[in-house]
Amino acid sequence: MKITQVRKSSPAARAGIRAGEEVLSIDGEPIRDRLDLIYHAADEELDFEIRGADGAVRRLTVTRVPGEDLGLTVPEDPIRCCGNRCVFCFVDQNPKGLRRSLYVKDEDYRLSLLYGNYVTLTNLREWELARIVEQHLSPLYISVHATDPEVRRRLLRPRGDAEILPRMRRLQAGGIRMHTQIVLVPDYNDGEVLEQTLDDLESLHPGIESVAIVPVGLTSHRDRLPALRAVTPDEAAEIIDRVTVRQARCRSRWGSRRHYLADELYLLAGRPLPSEEAYEDFPQIENGVGMVRRFESELRERVRLFAAGAETDRATRVVLVTGALFAPILTRLLPEALERTGEAQGFDVRVLAVHNRFLGPGVTVAGLLSGVDIVQRLGREDEFDLVLLPPDMLSADGVTLDDQTPQQLAQTLRRPVQVGLGGDALFE
Repeated sequence: MKITQVRKSSPAARAGIRAGEEVLSIDGEPIRDRLDLIYHAADEELDFEIRGADGAVRRLTVTRVPGEDLGLTVPEDPIRCCGNRCVFCFVDQNPKGLRRSLYVKDEDYRLSLLYGNYVTLTNLREWELARIVEQHLSPLYISVHATDPEVRRRLLRPRGDAEILPRMRRLQAGGIRMHTQIVLVPDYNDGEVLEQTLDDLESLHPGIESVAIVPVGLTSHRDRLPALRAVTPDEAAEIIDRVTVRQARCRSRWGSRRHYLADELYLLAGRPLPSEEAYEDFPQIENGVGMVRRFESELRERVRLFAAGAETDRATRVVLVTGALFAPILTRLLPEALERTGEAQGFDVRVLAVHNRFLGPGVTVAGLLSGVDIVQRLGREDEFDLVLLPPDMLSADGVTLDDQTPQQLAQTLRRPVQVGLGGDALFE
């Protein structure tokens, strides 16, 4: 593990470690990657084996007070890529022109631990499985989809073994906590297959902490890909009924519902969303499970909806951009919020549902809107002073799917842009 930087006056610097050297082992344990470094460098006194730039190997002791950072910076580990050819893979459905990270198919249990990325475990080697248990790399986020090996093989089309239950049983026996997901693909893993999958996951109690069931997402860019269809409203209603029974049973047995449905299924079926309490501690929020209730809760806490400086000498005309799925909900919630914050008089607010032409009409969530769709839709509008974008449509680096920043959108639209309700900055 090569060291790229050593912070001045840090424990590593005091011990004589220098940038450009390599950590070979700590307390006799080989260091293969950043996880090994984190795991084996937990004590206050550590015996390092270091290889210098000249190739010479030396041993030294690093000491620190409890909680003190070692002061070492090491490179990010290379990402292990996915070898599956899932019939529903969203990356395969991406058009050209997206930000580069959206074409990366990662399948790396280290990223699952560090960032909550979902992995199928199909590329997990024996030593890695043993390492997860030994180092207690928990929790992990696992894409199950189906526990029946043949069904799973049809869905994932893996290079290796499609069986997942033996691996999950070993993780459960080792005390590893698991959050799981099922991407529901009609005619593949619904109906009795879904029932069997949920039965099998319940048998792994207490290792399985949550199960998210989300409908398959299909774009208009599926040329030469397997023919799939979306979940229908009737199917969504049937799934809700099935899972509601399970939630009640699991809550009675274990004090937790364990199974959680994506908001999209309730909206598709025209069913009311569960209460905020029903999502417990929102373990699957990143999967679109409970996002509406979380939004409602955060909206109630907002002291202000629009950034200071957005006001004009008349009512500021605001366009709130969102996806087709969320637009009716936002339209319902907004009037009360404006009255509560006292902004009803100063702002003339309109919710605008932007249909996704970039990915296709089957994609209705706000988080997958592109900059080009917003520009094209607002290009037909004249009477607005401020554009408010949904924060979910931006990456952690602050760019849209098609690699545009809020500043670029503001310049193209010739209007200020605010990201999210309660945002404290305007982009112009």
